[in-house]
Amino acid sequence: MKPITKDIIQKAKSPNIWDLGNQTLYNLCKEHFEHKNDEAIIAKVWLIGRAYAAAIERRKNAKETNDNFYSYHVLNAFKKSDLDLWLKELELFDNVTIENIPLILTVHKKLVDLIKGITAMEKRSFTSKYLHFHLPHLFYIYDSRAVEDMRKHTSRVPNKFNQILKHHNFDDEYAKFACKCLAITEEIEKQHHIKLSPRELDNFLLYEEE
Repeated sequence: MKPITKDIIQKAKSPNIWDLGNQTLYNLCKEHFEHKNDEAIIAKVWLIGRAYAAAIERRKNAKETNDNFYSYHVLNAFKKSDLDLWLKELELFDNVTIENIPLILTVHKKLVDLIKGITAMEKRSFTSKYLHFHLPHLFYIYDSRAVEDMRKHTSRVPNKFNQILKHHNFDDEYAKFACKCLAITEEIEKQHHIKLSPRELDNFLLYEEE
């Protein structure tokens, strides 16, 4: 495991050139938190997916235009789902803990399954990013880069999470990654008395590869 330096932690918490773009997406999701307005749903799904190289329209056996896919399948799936109820249940929490991570991972899995119904693909990366912009203090940003960077710190999920992972129906890859994220966040807080948000942890992993 690589040593955790305070310089990298401070850099992860410092402003960077991507903040304005990300804040635009945070504001969009805050102002249109629910999934009732057609334009808002399409804007959130489209812009988050494209900005984070996780476009939802990349799907198996596509037989129609992207416009039709968004205006029919995406809208119907999101509006008819209980996504707003799932998100509101999580709004009660201020940060990720070992006590609430099962519910966080359950919501992630539910949205992965919902999206799989219209794409025939497990969009765990898009799902993590979509949920992150709605509840940025609860969802870690998952993609291949973050997973690779995490391996420099730990190759296995800490034992204290084994019972959680064993007895729940989660998206396995994201669940393992999120548990590692929580563990390293706790370790940073223990060593340096600094608590990183999921966004700051993503910065930390990115800067660690430089």
